[in-house]
Amino acid sequence: MRCPKCGKEHCVKAGFNHNRQRFKCKDCKYQFTQTDGKNTTKRAFALYLYVIGLSMNAIGRMFKVESSTILYWVRNFALKTYEKPAPQGEVVIELDEMWHFLHSKKTRSGCGRRTVELPVSLLIGNAETEALKL
Repeated sequence: MRCPKCGKEHCVKAGFNHNRQRFKCKDCKYQFTQTDGKNTTKRAFALYLYVIGLSMNAIGRMFKVESSTILYWVRNFALKTYEKPAPQGEVVIELDEMWHFLHSKKTRSGCGRRTVELPVSLLIGNAETEALKL
């Protein structure tokens, strides 16, 4: 038995998880279960379905797992397979989103603001609300 993390053969049995034998590496203290290959083909097919456009919820229903598990599989595959490109040149920041964090609004609105209701049509019971400026 080889450790999948460090590759050494100093592994001992360390209990069970879902009726599967767990192992622990004596060198790096990594705990793992031995995979039989069935799960890897299942994950590869789930990733293929995701790439061709099927939603994570639909894939989760097909494999009888949570959609968050499918998200976890996709993220791990992307981290292992693709490297993130380094930013080149200038970095663009949109200031529209930052406005709310940097500046406060000058007009008050919401709770505590005085309003006046004016009847529009007495037959239907409609009314307009107008804010008073102080």
